[in-house]
Amino acid sequence: MNREQFAALLEKYQEGRCTDEEKRLVEHWFALLENDHTAEVSDRDLQDAGARIWSGMQEKSYLPDLSEARNNNPFRSIYVRWTAIAASLLLAGWFFMEKMPDRSIPLAAYAWEEQRNDGTTVLPVLLEDSSTVELAPGSSLRYPTHFEHKKRTVILKGNAFFSIRKNPEKPFYVHSGEVTTKVLGTSFHVGTAPDGKQTKVEVVTGLVSVYAERKGDSGPDMLVSPNHTATFDRASGKLSPGLAGKPRLLNADVSFRFQNTPLSEVAERMREAWGVELGAENSQILNCPLTADLSGQPLFVQLDIICAALGARYKVLGPAIRISGPGCTVRTPQAFKTRKPIHSAMQT
Repeated sequence: MNREQFAALLEKYQEGRCTDEEKRLVEHWFALLENDHTAEVSDRDLQDAGARIWSGMQEKSYLPDLSEARNNNPFRSIYVRWTAIAASLLLAGWFFMEKMPDRSIPLAAYAWEEQRNDGTTVLPVLLEDSSTVELAPGSSLRYPTHFEHKKRTVILKGNAFFSIRKNPEKPFYVHSGEVTTKVLGTSFHVGTAPDGKQTKVEVVTGLVSVYAERKGDSGPDMLVSPNHTATFDRASGKLSPGLAGKPRLLNADVSFRFQNTPLSEVAERMREAWGVELGAENSQILNCPLTADLSGQPLFVQLDIICAALGARYKVLGPAIRISGPGCTVRTPQAFKTRKPIHSAMQT
């Protein structure tokens, strides 16, 4: 920091335009050189403060301590001088690093902000890196004003939807309910039950890594793909995989029009479209043909129609779906068009 920069800083202080960090720097130097009561710095004190403080800084940094020299203690004089130089460099460096939060500054050095949603609608939060968070009512988010050089970290209480700007060099971490979610750039939901017993991560796009923060038999990190979930149970300390309640179509180019199509091919198309593994309890049913148009239907409605057509049943087993049935008991379309959805009774 040169003299002109310091003079400009003092002018900002006098006009009340300083940030908290700049104010602390000015008052620290004033206290160090002139005054023991930093809270009593007045406008009159500051009229000639620029020259006096800068002169004092220069004097303490480069001139020997004359009072100590009169006592014939050269080593003490050198110690005071170089201690002052070190203090000057450290404070000047601290000031500019505060103004340029970057690179290797630890997270604790930055100020944290908190957004609370006490309303009844979703509260949007824009982060420094242009990532966005849709904060649900009754939830709160803590985040630093400036992210660290090598990672981005936030703390969530409640529920939120994250859209994270991609940055492979700077992973994004969400800490919530004893669970950490790590992403490079994606969109996902994170929610903790009101009683705090469970925390669920549901991925919409991209791939995330989820792990329990506490030690124990929680298993390895769990990779979660779109339309899948990872749920942490606080009582057991374990993570378990699952499917989203309302899966989103991931590939609109897949055709859902089937004409005597074997169930094995139907399952492959559904995997491409929804990102969900569809298997069978026995290999025989995979050869059963399906004739149906499932276009425009949600995943679980499609499964209801398939099972009604083949006289089968399905279960949701963690992150996958399994169909079971006696074989190729094919029914006419009229037999299942008016049939009520059965997926709510079949899922486990």
